Amino acid sequence: MKQKIKKTKKKVSQSMAIAALLLNVLLMPGLGTIIAGRTSEGLLQIILLVVGIALSFFLIGIPIVILVWIWGLVTGVQLIKEAEQ
Repeated sequence: MKQKIKKTKKKVSQSMAIAALLLNVLLMPGLGTIIAGRTSEGLLQIILLVVGIALSFFLIGIPIVILVWIWGLVTGVQLIKEAEQ
């Protein structure tokens, strides 16, 4: 019989959520996400950022970089909202 394993998200403190948002927006998208405990999502953000920067020489990467930065911003805001609950 298979049992479902319930993943529990570790609640992030308000100060950690704010730090994650600032890192995601000001330094590098994904860095704050990783620090807040969302490792796979953060790694994906960093990988897409690097790919976008590499492709920006061909102009196709610029929208990718912008979208990843927006994704990092949204993730930071989500972390702050989760910390408030």
